[in-house]
Amino acid sequence: MIALDQGVRYLDLNYLGTDRLIACAVLEAPEGLLLVDPGPTSALDNLKAALHEAGASLADVRALLLTHIHLDHAGAAGTIAAEAPHVQVYVHRIGAPHLVDPSRLLASARRLYGELMEPLWGAVLPVPERQIVALEGDETIRPGGRVLEVAYTPGHAVHHVSFFDPDTGMAFVGDTAGMQITGTRCVLPVAPPPDIQVEAWHESLERIARWQPRRLFVTHFGPSDDPEAHLTQMARRLDAMAEAVRHSLDTEGDDAQRAEAFHEQVMAELRECLQDETLVSRYEQFGQPRASWFGLARYWRRKLAQD
Repeated sequence: MIALDQGVRYLDLNYLGTDRLIACAVLEAPEGLLLVDPGPTSALDNLKAALHEAGASLADVRALLLTHIHLDHAGAAGTIAAEAPHVQVYVHRIGAPHLVDPSRLLASARRLYGELMEPLWGAVLPVPERQIVALEGDETIRPGGRVLEVAYTPGHAVHHVSFFDPDTGMAFVGDTAGMQITGTRCVLPVAPPPDIQVEAWHESLERIARWQPRRLFVTHFGPSDDPEAHLTQMARRLDAMAEAVRHSLDTEGDDAQRAEAFHEQVMAELRECLQDETLVSRYEQFGQPRASWFGLARYWRRKLAQD
């Protein structure tokens, strides 16, 4: 694990044997450890191994803090809850029912991933309702005795929340601040269907900025040490991608062709920013510009139909 600040560390889940894709934050609390976005069950052995190396185990974990319930962030929640029934799982109230009964979540994911579901994500077990703490946003919580603030931050997902640690000034923002691999200055909005809402996303970025954080922590991947520049770039890139998708709806071809053209455009911009094909491949794997085209196209079609 890598130390960040007072009682805050993080670990690389080495998802599918690849580094710098999924980061899990580990907060020390008076009563034990808190995990922010523990990742999928397919990476749970790596999480356990990292805890073991630090002299800990799931028995020391008091709470899971889920920014949202997408499988790359929260797929292991049910398995951890089963192995450690003392653990509390903090999640937005809209996402909570899908942890208790993940059947709809899994059906949606299977349509996308098909036979790759198991190797990509592993088992997705239900979380007992008694272990869930449902959040609204704008509350202060004390998991394990550590004080954290919660904000409702939709845009990427309708059930997304972010957490703020006033002791360190660190904001744990999931996917709201996009993807940025630590050490780069390339921020990529990740906008898959079905919940993308651009206006709400901007409001969420402004909400995070009001915390005046000293550092952001993004699940993909790691700490970002210039929050103001990061959030500004995120907002700018979100608008640029949204406008590119809006204009593409008027071009010839079908949606697959439009998504492919958008993908190539975004990847070209990333190559110019990163100039490192290894990093480019990681952004492509988890940034998935093609999926973002479909998420933003859905947003525009619904918006235009309402106007």
